[in-house]
Amino acid sequence: MRPDLEVVVEERPTVYRPSDDSYLLLGAVSVAPGERFLEVGAGAGLVALHAARITESVATDISRDAVDLLDKNARKNGLRLRVVRTDLMAGLRGPFGVVAFNPPYLAGEPSDTLGHAWQGGDDGSEVALRFLKDLPRVLAPEGRAYLLLSRENAPARVLAESSFRVKVLTSKALFFERLDVIELRQGLE
Repeated sequence: MRPDLEVVVEERPTVYRPSDDSYLLLGAVSVAPGERFLEVGAGAGLVALHAARITESVATDISRDAVDLLDKNARKNGLRLRVVRTDLMAGLRGPFGVVAFNPPYLAGEPSDTLGHAWQGGDDGSEVALRFLKDLPRVLAPEGRAYLLLSRENAPARVLAESSFRVKVLTSKALFFERLDVIELRQGLE
């Protein structure tokens, strides 16, 4: 999806704000009218808000502040976006034709609330691994998921490649890492 300048995304200091990685994911996601869309761990909701302009959309986050901000951003933009406070996809019922996730991908344990948005455990893959294990439950058989990973997230990449058909859609080098958005489809070739 291309960024729509009419979409207003308000920010809050306690919620992950749209950054380079968010825009990389947004640019890689493709969604069409009639495809049910889910953004996991949506933060301020950049991708979900854009998708909600096109089709039925759901956004999740575990943070109470993020859920409140997502609701506010949806109302501010006049969009129907179902917002659910949950851990990743817990309790959601699929199928979703399109799923997007920008997980915490840096190594380390979170030291504060906002740290949960970018620190994904010892190797940075812990949250992505949980997502990948649950994804088949909510992804439509012919659906696709878009996952942003650092090149350092080897365990998540190994699981993705052993469980899904994987295609690298786009990459971006940042000053300390290289990020990829991968497309995941069910069924190995």
